[in-house]
Amino acid sequence: MIARCIGILLCALLIGFNYGEQMRLIRALPGETYIDEKSEGLFAGLHAPFGVRVNEEGRAVSGDLGESLQPAANGGYFATVELFGFIPLKQVRFLDRSEVRVMPGGQSVGVTLYTKGALVVGMGTVNTGEGAGICPAQEAGIHVGDVILYADAQEVDDADHLVRICNAATGEISMKVLRGEDMHTLSLRPVQDAEDGVYKMGMWVRDSTAGIGTLSFYSMRTMRYGALGHPITDVDTGSRLSVKNGEIIHSSVLGVSAGISGVPGEIRGAFSMLSQRLGTIDTNCAIGIYGEMYADSVNPIYPQGVLLAYPEEVRMGPAVLLTTVDSEGVKAYTCEILKAYPQSSAAGKGMVIRITDPELIEKTGGIVQGMSGSPILQDGKLVGAVTHVFVNDPLKGYCIYALWMQELCGDT
Repeated sequence: MIARCIGILLCALLIGFNYGEQMRLIRALPGETYIDEKSEGLFAGLHAPFGVRVNEEGRAVSGDLGESLQPAANGGYFATVELFGFIPLKQVRFLDRSEVRVMPGGQSVGVTLYTKGALVVGMGTVNTGEGAGICPAQEAGIHVGDVILYADAQEVDDADHLVRICNAATGEISMKVLRGEDMHTLSLRPVQDAEDGVYKMGMWVRDSTAGIGTLSFYSMRTMRYGALGHPITDVDTGSRLSVKNGEIIHSSVLGVSAGISGVPGEIRGAFSMLSQRLGTIDTNCAIGIYGEMYADSVNPIYPQGVLLAYPEEVRMGPAVLLTTVDSEGVKAYTCEILKAYPQSSAAGKGMVIRITDPELIEKTGGIVQGMSGSPILQDGKLVGAVTHVFVNDPLKGYCIYALWMQELCGDT
C-alpha cells in the first residue's frame, strides 16, 4: 500500500514537472536560431534545477547570453539545457547571423538552356518494310525522360550528334543513359527506314529549351544570381533538365494573358539573338536556376540593394512584389503574406501570398506564368520569391524563402 502511494505520488510529481512552466519554456525553445540581440532573453525564464551549457567547454550561461555566445568560425555554438547539471533536455544551435545585402530583381528574362547529352522526349516506330513498324529504342529498354550521355563510346554533344552516330553505325550501339540519378548501360540496334533508307532509333530527342521567367536577385559582391525559384523542366516529360550551358537574356514584355480560376495566365515576352545577355546559367535545381551576371542590373526602386531576411523574420501581413508585366519595366505591387511555414532547410513552399494591388489584378488577374522568381519584400528586406500560382485562385501563390536561394546561388 505504501509502495503504491509512493508510486502515485511520483507519477503526480512527474506529470506536474513535465507540464510545469519550466518544461513548457524548454519545449518552446527552437532547435536552431541565430546569434543576435534576441539571444540574451532566450533562456531568461529558466532557474534551478535547470542550467544551460555552451558547447563542450562547460561555460554556464547566466545573465548575459550575448556575451557568452560569440560568432564562431565553425558556424555557431550549441547550447544545451540540462537538469541537475548532467541530464540533457534540449539542445539549441546558434548560428552567426551576418547581414547579406543583395540587389533585388523583378526584371523579365528570357531563359535559354542547353542540356547535357540528348533528352528522350518520345518514342516512335520505324517502317522497315517487313510488316508492323518496330521501335529499337523501346526494345533496348530506353524510357521517355532518359538522357543519353554516351553513344558508341562517344560523349553525345547534342541531338544532331546522336543522329550522326546512329547513321554511321553498322551494328549495335552501346549507350550510357542517365535515368534520374542512376546510370544505365544499354545496347541499341538502329534499323533502316524503308521509305528513306536512313538508319533510325525510333525515338524523339531534344537538347535545348527556352522560356520566360523573372530574375529574383543577385549578390552585388559576387555577381551570383538566383531566378525562377523552381526548376526548368521539359515540357513533354516533366523531367528536370541537366545543364550543359545556358544564358539569361533581357526579355521584352509584349502583353499578358490574364489568369482566371482554373486557367493560369501568362506573360507574353520576346527575346532574340540580338537581345542583351544578362548572365550565364550553370545550375538548374529544385529551387531555381543560378549563374553569374555579366554586369550590374540595378533595380530602379532599390538602387542601393536591400538586406536579405531570414525565414523566422517573415511575418503574416503586408508585403511588396516586384515584377515586370508591361513595357514600363520593374514596378512594385502590394500583396499580403497569408502563411509563413517554419523551415530550417531549403524547401520550395515556404510562404503563401495573395495579390492585393488593384493595378496588378486588373492587368494580370493575379499571378501568371512568367512571374516565377518575382521577389517579395517585407519591411524593406528581401524575404522570398514567387514560385507557383494556385490554379483555382490566381490571386494566391507559393513562394520560396530568399535565404535558401541565396545559399544555393553560391554567394560565398
